[in-house]
Amino acid sequence: MGFTKELADFVTTVKYDDLNQEIIQKSKEAFLDCMGVMIAGAGEEVGAKILGYVGNQCKNGSAPILGSSVRATVSDAALAMGTLAHALDYDDVYWPMTGHPTVAIIPVILALSEACKISGKKAIEAYIAGFEVEAILGKATSEYHYHKGWHTTSTIGPFGAVTAAAKILNLNHEQLRNALGIAASNASGLRQNFGTMTKPLHAGQAARGGLMAALLAKDGFTADNNIIEADLGFVNAFCGKGNHKLDEVKFKPKPVKNWALLKPGRDVKRYPSCGATQTAIDCIREIAAENNLKAADIEQIECYVNPNVRKILIKDRPETGLEGKFSMPYCVAVALIDGDAGLKQFKDERVMRKDVQNLLRKVNLVEHDLKTLYEVVVKVKSRKGFFEKASAHAKGSPENPMTYSEMTDKFKMCVEGILTAKAAGAAIKDISRLESLKNIASLVDLCCP
Repeated sequence: MGFTKELADFVTTVKYDDLNQEIIQKSKEAFLDCMGVMIAGAGEEVGAKILGYVGNQCKNGSAPILGSSVRATVSDAALAMGTLAHALDYDDVYWPMTGHPTVAIIPVILALSEACKISGKKAIEAYIAGFEVEAILGKATSEYHYHKGWHTTSTIGPFGAVTAAAKILNLNHEQLRNALGIAASNASGLRQNFGTMTKPLHAGQAARGGLMAALLAKDGFTADNNIIEADLGFVNAFCGKGNHKLDEVKFKPKPVKNWALLKPGRDVKRYPSCGATQTAIDCIREIAAENNLKAADIEQIECYVNPNVRKILIKDRPETGLEGKFSMPYCVAVALIDGDAGLKQFKDERVMRKDVQNLLRKVNLVEHDLKTLYEVVVKVKSRKGFFEKASAHAKGSPENPMTYSEMTDKFKMCVEGILTAKAAGAAIKDISRLESLKNIASLVDLCCP
């Protein structure tokens, strides 16, 4: 039996009625986080540009876009919301895929909310199915094709997006396999664009590509129905022939206790920067607070990291906020000086100030035999002495999770100045009872000022 067929078979088994409360809660947390950072993204320069683009493409669109009053076609709404959700690099991470899973999925669900009258239960079902498909393909491929230069958020993301759309549009098995084939040809995105506006565009393209694939397949559009495993298919093209682990994937019907969303789970970001910076920021903040360190005290800071981290954090001397998100020296320096690495710390003007530019030149990455991309050892040489701290799990990781209260605080911070406090509170309440909503369009309306 072919892999693509087995994957389609698996998708058809995912039903809301088989879900337990734990995974339903994790899904609602994903909606809360993604919708919050999406709304925040509307206030960024990249957000204004993508909203301007989709608004100009269609003057009488019907699909809503969170964080704005712009309406667009459903495909362009998915493009815009995927881009907004990744604009700040504040969205979740799934490490086995080395990418951002949710930003390709939830924008599709929201884009279809008005046209399809989606219930909260169907939204949860669609999200979980999409997440699991990304997790399956991430496990089988990301180790190989990520390091070849592909951005997995936008290569694996279309498969999650098309799965969610297929659930909402009620595609049959044949249509689903065609949709997967179309989505595979929409996979793209190069890591060289990290630190630019095009990186968040990758997420938008993944969402739009997956939604378009499902809409075409529903109308009878065809594609190769063995696209993942075929000789000239997805894994061989993106990973190199034979460089995959498809044979290690074991499909289990109704995997109530084996959901990837539960274990290993998603990392929720505490800071709006690359996932590989999160533990180092935690460490330097703790060292500085515990020892009352200031920039003037610092002689040298060394961050010991997995050798592959250098392939991700490619901006040693950033000049913009977007570049700063992919710079360990900047993240560590600004966190020490400001005591935080929040939204304000990744504005262009903050990056270029002399205090942080001077300090970041004292921060060095040292390649070490650490097992994962998120482990770090931070060593500080200062006038007050030598300090060291290690971390394998950032705040927000499954091993060191945020509380639900902390997640709602993040949502409120993200939407401040865009939504009213009343609308924000109502949105939080609706997300907390998402499974009881008959139509999520009412929730979406709350998030469109």
